[in-house]
Amino acid sequence: MPQPLQSPDSPQGKAPEKIFPLTNIAPSIFVPLQDDILGSELPRDRVGRLKRILESLDYQREGVKENLLYMFEREKKRIIIEATEMEQAQGPPSIQPGLPLREVDDIIANMEAPAEHGMDYNIRNMAEFDPNVEAPPNASLRDRTVIDLLKVVEKGLEQLQAFEAYMSKIKVDYLGRLERETSRIEEAGKRPEERWGVTGFER
Repeated sequence: MPQPLQSPDSPQGKAPEKIFPLTNIAPSIFVPLQDDILGSELPRDRVGRLKRILESLDYQREGVKENLLYMFEREKKRIIIEATEMEQAQGPPSIQPGLPLREVDDIIANMEAPAEHGMDYNIRNMAEFDPNVEAPPNASLRDRTVIDLLKVVEKGLEQLQAFEAYMSKIKVDYLGRLERETSRIEEAGKRPEERWGVTGFER
């Protein structure tokens, strides 16, 4: 008989924490301030401001990623808790420990069959899980729970990759602005003949 599901972080006799379903990841953008906005000195020029923005981008990116991972972990915990409560209410599933003899004979016959000529039996590419596919209506509670957990993982990975691409695009934009501003200042500090590439005057 399979062992009953265990609620995560729920001591014996204590009700598990009530976790609401994850429906919106927008709160993940809120990250604690890195500096004291009242006491810190503001950048004096555009280059300093751009550098400060780039530092803030890296800090914000890591903070949001931590928030997202925390949200996805709580959603996984919620799924396990709800499945545990449902199983405790209806009792653990009864699973037939062995296979029918006819199926055993078929399996052995397939294993003993000679390999088909030209057939490549090496499995290199596993089928990808589609998080949009619903669990079959006749799936067991544990099967549905596994599918729900896989959905959280797949959709969470998709959200993290999309956020990383978005932040990388913003960082590239600000790095370009910083490079252009630095070049502009360097050009402004040159003598006219240096800016125009003139090394001498014709007589």
